[in-house]
Amino acid sequence: FFFKQKTAYEIRNCDWSSDVCSSDLEPAADGTISVVVPATDAKPASATTPPQPLPTGPAAELLSAALEPIDPSRVGDPSLYARPLALLEALERSGDRSRRLWIAQAYWKVSTAFAGVRFAAEAVERLEMIAPGGDPHDRAALDVATADAKADLAEARADLVAAQQELVDLVRLPSQELPPWPVDRPLATPYETHFDVIFANRPATGRIRAIDRMLPSKHEAIEVRATAVDAASKALDMAEADHAKGKRPIEAVIAAQAALAAQRRQFLAAARAYNLDIAEYAMAVADPSVPDDRFVSMLIGTPIQWRGPSQVAPVGGTAPEAAVPR
Repeated sequence: FFFKQKTAYEIRNCDWSSDVCSSDLEPAADGTISVVVPATDAKPASATTPPQPLPTGPAAELLSAALEPIDPSRVGDPSLYARPLALLEALERSGDRSRRLWIAQAYWKVSTAFAGVRFAAEAVERLEMIAPGGDPHDRAALDVATADAKADLAEARADLVAAQQELVDLVRLPSQELPPWPVDRPLATPYETHFDVIFANRPATGRIRAIDRMLPSKHEAIEVRATAVDAASKALDMAEADHAKGKRPIEAVIAAQAALAAQRRQFLAAARAYNLDIAEYAMAVADPSVPDDRFVSMLIGTPIQWRGPSQVAPVGGTAPEAAVPR
């Protein structure tokens, strides 16, 4: 079976030795990720067919914004985005398809860790822009909040380093390479498992059955968490405006900032858990004979075709490609 953008295609067995699982057909307008293959009478899209946009929503938009690169100087790390790594390259560099689940899950951990660093940096910068007023108590309270936010940023950087090292070890990247920056984005959109069809004539573990039942609720959690982040951001805006007019104490602003930081952490945790479960489900569907590129398409709708710079040949012994998009 082949995961891709949802279409009206017939779901049936997929012959990996042929082109029956070709993905160059028109996607559905809703862009739902799904286990599907084209029906025999499906018409391929023409070269002039415009691509269908992926669905948008609070979660997808928030996650996309959170993963946009920031100025590395904001977190004191000039190499933050120096080593782009696509999920497909990570899988191919490992040379071991039995490790695909671990690599995919580590990849999403690094991705959400990058978003965590961005959120933490923004929290520090926002607190540093607040004018405390003439009351020494306000200055002291703001100093505490700012120091706490800086500690959060330091911990977020440490979490990122730990996640990057886990991915480096699993992919077997050379130690002299810079830490990886995941360029592929995790999903924040609905995921169709088609469990009843795929496992109609094959056994499924209790864990896979549970993932099938949990994914809709986990996606709902991501959407609701994103809504909570938006509400917390607006509440902080209002608290800051009222404090500037002398209508609210500094504690109201600090509390609103803490609430926003907490909701952002919960959102990233929900997005990470959702994608880790999707990877586990995909691993249960795809045996090691499934090519890496098709396995990646089970996890994300539009993988970025990229090869990062490398002076060391991957495990398979093939010389590395140039650092340009394919």
